[in-house]
Parts: sequence; structure tokens; C-alpha cells
Amino acid sequence: MRIGELSHRAELPIPTIKFYLREGLLPPGRSVREGRQLYYDERHLSRLALIRTLTVLGGMSLASVRTVVRALDDGGTRTADLSAVINDAMATEDTGVPAVVGNRDVAARVDALVDHLGWRVDPDSPGRHTLARVLAALEQHAGVEVGALMPYAAMAMSLSTMEAAGLPPRLESEADAVAVVAQIVLLDAALLALRRLAREHLGQAGGSGRGERP
Repeated sequence: MRIGELSHRAELPIPTIKFYLREGLLPPGRSVREGRQLYYDERHLSRLALIRTLTVLGGMSLASVRTVVRALDDGGTRTADLSAVINDAMATEDTGVPAVVGNRDVAARVDALVDHLGWRVDPDSPGRHTLARVLAALEQHAGVEVGALMPYAAMAMSLSTMEAAGLPPRLESEADAVAVVAQIVLLDAALLALRRLAREHLGQAGGSGRGERP
């Protein structure tokens, strides 16, 4: 299909598609007639749908999406490797600032927490830096100490173990890889939505729990 049809089927403006092509988010079209015309196929349509899903529902920046789609294009076959790329991409949305501003002890407390949990995590993992920033803000604004994160860590491990069991250890095709990306990113979004719904349920006047807003 030509770019006009791709635009129509993807429900995206042509300039947006061309931007994705320039930024390496979308594979190049197939050249015919000595390069004067470019054609696209269902893979391009699927990739555009994935980009929209990751940005709109997954809340990812285009820079993070680029990291993920490059991993898809590299064609790795280990789910664990792709999962690591996704985790790092999602955890680096707020890069460009120190892990903890003005309080290095917070980073040490996060390191101690990870060690206490027995988790094998890279010392420079973006997730460590994100958690340190969050903990610093929690301590400053809410008086929440690192020990309060233990129940959350237990639930996180339980959920992550369950999710990992549902993923194939190896990726046999690009479709498998896309499914893994979508599952990891969107289950994060689903968990956040469910937590908000649970808070709304608990906040109902009288505890009726019928989902009616006050």
C-alpha cells in the first residue's frame, strides 16, 4: 500500500508517519520503480498500532518507544533480554536528573532494601534510581520511610512471578516479541487502573461498594 492508504488505515496523518520513519520508529517502505515510490505492508500497520498503544495507553515517550522497537528490529530470541530492555525503557522516562538530589542516603536505603529482598538487580539499574527519587519525595512530603515499601515489594514479586510464568521463554517470531512488549507495558497500565478503581470502591460513602459516585 502507498503511504496514503497506510495513513487512512492507521488513522494517522501522513506527516506523523513520515516523522516516525525519520526517527527510526517505523521500518522503511519497500522501494519500487528506481526508488520513486515506496510501498508499505501489514507490518507497518501493526507497528503504527503498537506505537500508539505504547504512547497512549502505556504512557511511554517516543524516545522510550524507540528503544523498544529497536529491540524488536534486532530480532533477539530470549524473552528475558527483551523484558530487560522494556524495563529499562520504562524506568528511564525521567532521565536527566540525579538519582537523588541532595540526599545520597536515600539511594543507600534503596540499595539496602534491594539487598534485604535478595533481588539480583544491576547496581546501576534505572529502577533503583527511580525508586530512590520516589522514596526521597515520599520521605519529604509524606513522612513515609523505606520499611513501608516492604508489602509493596512482596506484591510486586508475586505479580511479576505470575506474569513471567505466562510469557514464553523464547521468541519464535516478531509477533511473539510484540505480544511480550504489549503484555509487559499494558499490564503495568492495567494494574494502575485497577488500583485506582479499588481506591474508588473503598472511598464510596458508607462502604456500599456498588461503584456509585457520591
